[in-house]
Amino acid sequence: MWNGRAFFTRPRYWADRWSRTRLNSPVLVPLIGLIVAAPAILLATSTDYLPLAIVGLMIFGLTKSFSDANMMPILTLISDRRYRATGYGVLNMCACLVGGLTIYAGGALRDAKIDVSTIFHFGAGSIAVCAVLLYFIYQRTAQKP
Repeated sequence: MWNGRAFFTRPRYWADRWSRTRLNSPVLVPLIGLIVAAPAILLATSTDYLPLAIVGLMIFGLTKSFSDANMMPILTLISDRRYRATGYGVLNMCACLVGGLTIYAGGALRDAKIDVSTIFHFGAGSIAVCAVLLYFIYQRTAQKP
């Protein structure tokens, strides 16, 4: 019941149910996930109490699936049918590239004796920027006829 598959499919189910009344729900569900994830990372890195840090990281881990499960429906809303598969491939390529560069940059910052909490605070800020960018996509899909 509490396995990864259940948490990966639940946000997709939520967006599907919500799409009966709101067309752009595949954009809104990841937006909510990002809005919840940024404070969760800040909570995890700003506390000295280990159980609270674990809860913050668990919340972040659970909200990550909000974006993953709704990526193709978002592409369906904003792209032409001919370019969806290519768009999904490009998004996966960029995700792998950014993930690798982030790991490299994190290691370089650790070698430069920068505190790990500072790195995570930057990550939380980046998540907040992503939420703002996703909000612009949400507004664009809301204006579609």
